[in-house]
Amino acid sequence: MTDPDARKAVLRGRLKQRRAEAAAANGAAIAALAAERFLAAVPVAAGQAVGAYWPMVDELDPRPLLAALRQRGAAILLPTVAAAKARPLVFRPWTAETAPPAGAYGIPAPPDALPAMRPDILLVPLVGFDAAGHRLGMGGGYYDATLRALRADGLPLRAVGYAFAVQQVAELPHGAMDETLDLVVTERGAIDCRPKA
Repeated sequence: MTDPDARKAVLRGRLKQRRAEAAAANGAAIAALAAERFLAAVPVAAGQAVGAYWPMVDELDPRPLLAALRQRGAAILLPTVAAAKARPLVFRPWTAETAPPAGAYGIPAPPDALPAMRPDILLVPLVGFDAAGHRLGMGGGYYDATLRALRADGLPLRAVGYAFAVQQVAELPHGAMDETLDLVVTERGAIDCRPKA
């Protein structure tokens, strides 16, 4: 199978199954451990903005991490998804412990009345990843578009994938429009995906 999109579709099905099994078996304990691994590996200063996500279905739950980051003085941002695919996400502050109201596609999102903010660190959900920082998402292209837009402004950004360790594969198919991650954090630790000098 040489078509990258077809290969992605096959892998997406397998990796979603792995993710679902990990979440069902020990999701809460893994989320707590992953939060510890993130805090040990990724420096976050008070006042920095962390773009995050509200967990959907069986994604690794970032809420233990977000609570710890908020206690350290970080601003927590959640995305608003555009109705059109492959559009950059817009991030707005969220301070509550409860889910924001449902936005596009039923995904919880802060109200549009809140100001848009640029994240310094972007916590990225995923279906699968490899050690080179290639990410397999749900196929909408939102995070690739977001990373491209944020990196184009020239300001510092750390893109950190957040996943169960079982979501790692040896190599993911990728194309010219696929953006890579700087790090991936799992319950086993942080993987530095940046090219080695």
